[in-house]
Amino acid sequence: MIRLSQRNFLFSHGKCLINKAFVHDVFSNTKITNLSHRNLVRHFASKQKEEEKLERIYYGPLTPQIRAVKIFSVSSSAAGLAAQPIIIRESSSIGSTSLIVALCSVVGFFTFVTPILLHFITKKYVTEMHYNPETDTYRATTLNFFIAPVYHHFKTDDVVVPDIPGMFTTMVAKGKPLFIEARHFSDPLYYAKIMGYDKPLDFKLGEPQDNENKTS
Repeated sequence: MIRLSQRNFLFSHGKCLINKAFVHDVFSNTKITNLSHRNLVRHFASKQKEEEKLERIYYGPLTPQIRAVKIFSVSSSAAGLAAQPIIIRESSSIGSTSLIVALCSVVGFFTFVTPILLHFITKKYVTEMHYNPETDTYRATTLNFFIAPVYHHFKTDDVVVPDIPGMFTTMVAKGKPLFIEARHFSDPLYYAKIMGYDKPLDFKLGEPQDNENKTS
């Protein structure tokens, strides 16, 4: 509710005269509100249009299982962290220091080490991949520690296929190791283009000068 003071309203002969400064403040605030609302609507409209242009070309079949396991791991870690004071208080009543250390080690392992190890294994797994034909860019989606999606935008020129793939690594896009499977693409041509199979083969025989030095 807006409380109007006598300074803003002047009553004379049954007529209401509004202070000009008050009117200016009200309308200026209205303009700012409308401008911010317009910018917000424009931002979401452009984001929605960008999402409509994207075509899903890949879906990781292990995505539901990984999401469920990570949710269970994070939930159990939160429960274990909340139960730490109770466990320490109850174990201290026993009076055995070795038992307290062993119990806290076991609980701490399942509370901290398990979710970190699980995230280390699954952070490279691509749950979805979309393609934008207008910009010829790809968007790979992975999950972070708190199961929130992380988007990685790249082009085929940004992809490096390692000679000796690391653990759970199929390619490296802009320095980010990612794991994908060829059989789960909607069209195998997308996989071939991303991995560079459409480019001329390089047998890595070395430079001609190096070969001549070896023969001589």
